[in-house]
Amino acid sequence: MYLDRDYTPRRRKNRNWLWWIAILVFISSYFYVRQPDWLMNQPLQPTATPTRSALSWQAEAEIHHKVGDFSAALAAYARAAQLEPDNPDPLVAQAEIYMTDRRITQAYELAAQAVAVNPEDVPALNIYARSLDWQGRYEEAINAAFDALDLDGENPTTLAILGEIYSDVGNWSRAQDYIDQALAIDPRHVLALRNQAVLYELQGDYERAIDIFKQAIAVAPDQPDLYIETGRQYQALEDWDNALASYQQAVDVAPTAVTLDALGWGLYLSNDTLQAQRELRKAVELDSEYGPALAHLGMAYYARRNYEEAAPTLEKAVAILGDESRIEYYYSLGLAYIYKKPEECDKARIWLTKALELDPESLAALEGLRICS
Repeated sequence: MYLDRDYTPRRRKNRNWLWWIAILVFISSYFYVRQPDWLMNQPLQPTATPTRSALSWQAEAEIHHKVGDFSAALAAYARAAQLEPDNPDPLVAQAEIYMTDRRITQAYELAAQAVAVNPEDVPALNIYARSLDWQGRYEEAINAAFDALDLDGENPTTLAILGEIYSDVGNWSRAQDYIDQALAIDPRHVLALRNQAVLYELQGDYERAIDIFKQAIAVAPDQPDLYIETGRQYQALEDWDNALASYQQAVDVAPTAVTLDALGWGLYLSNDTLQAQRELRKAVELDSEYGPALAHLGMAYYARRNYEEAAPTLEKAVAILGDESRIEYYYSLGLAYIYKKPEECDKARIWLTKALELDPESLAALEGLRICS
């Protein structure tokens, strides 16, 4: 018999590894079913979450701003500013939103912070100059704008702001010169177009102002203040249908206390006091500290002979507005205290006297004092 030389005897298989698997399965099953206390008490380790960057917050803010959610945009820009305290951009962005929303004090404070962070940042100097202008601090505004112009002589925003400042001080020819320069650099520059329209408004050319505002809106259809200012031109022409339509467009773009106040006050002035009251309540619900909306709501209550609501609403409004309060707010407040039930002449005299300080010949205030005497 011949043996095969290539034959290798087979080794017997070692099946011990099967036992080990069986043991591990048993142990795992035991702990899964019984769940001993020492296992249950082990703290769960949270999944690591990456810290959001300032750029991420700024991108989110721009999305909110685009859709008219100003409060969310401001919050996101504020987070970006906290993460990058040496970057003026998120401060400038917040200040610009406050300018659009007519919150000039807040805009100024943020613009001042931005300039403190970087005194040679042109956008920071621009918004700082504009916020100063809106406060009537014209010399300081001019200085800030010229500081920006020294850094960038062909910045259309700076030139547009110089046009706005000179319009506000009544130097219309100088204002037109700067606006022309801005539009020569960028014919679609929104602020330059807006300031051109306002210059026409100051000159009483409301129809021409409307045409320019429409050009600005075509460039920036998501900017609510442009619709409010367009409505103001129609209001001056007593075209109430188009005025109210413009105010409604502002609300549609950004339903804020400012836009709702514009719509509500437009309704009030067009003698629809019932609908005015409804819209002004919405404005106050959004921001209970927005003075103009409170004052206008108080006036609407007064017109509807709801003196019990008019008195406290107007009193809160004048406390917020201070020196910006109009004389009609004072004497309407005084008369509301007279006509409400019960009558409160002691409080009425305070506000009627305040009205007479502004106009000693105010017939409404004099009549109120006569009733209380």
